[in-house]
Amino acid sequence: LGTGFFVRDDKVLTNYHVIEGSQFVEMKLFNGQETFGKVVGKDIRLDLAIIKSQARGKPVSFYKDNNLPLGKSVDVIGHPTGLEFSISRGVISSLREIESSYMRGGKKIRFIQTDASINPGNSGGPLYLRNKVIGVNTQKLAKTELEGLGFSVHYSEVLAFLRKENIQVGN
Repeated sequence: LGTGFFVRDDKVLTNYHVIEGSQFVEMKLFNGQETFGKVVGKDIRLDLAIIKSQARGKPVSFYKDNNLPLGKSVDVIGHPTGLEFSISRGVISSLREIESSYMRGGKKIRFIQTDASINPGNSGGPLYLRNKVIGVNTQKLAKTELEGLGFSVHYSEVLAFLRKENIQVGN
């Protein structure tokens, strides 16, 4: 189980690890409609994937400013451990450049660190700053002595991936 969101009216963005090994996926929209999609693009290093959806949806708007304000409130949307369409809140803790979990030794990836709850099922969902997407939720560090370390792929990496896949996004 993972999460995704519309970046075009027929294109859904999610994590690669959510669709890994699949060519077709089942999806349930917020309005309850069930539909199918076909995986049409992926970047293993960034842990991102694009699905062409049979159903149409409203595309998100991406943050376009050059600087993210640390300490600002953010919202995570997803399905943590199968609890559908949940929202959790936290703050932007830091910006980090971290090696890919999937392609060790390659170019580092820009991530947004947040203390918002990111759990299994939140993967592939949006990280919002006000009404703009600033990241794609991808991982959390989970150890008994650690809490509040969630990571989202930075919007600059996401937008570069979408351009590479010839997907134009609006404001």
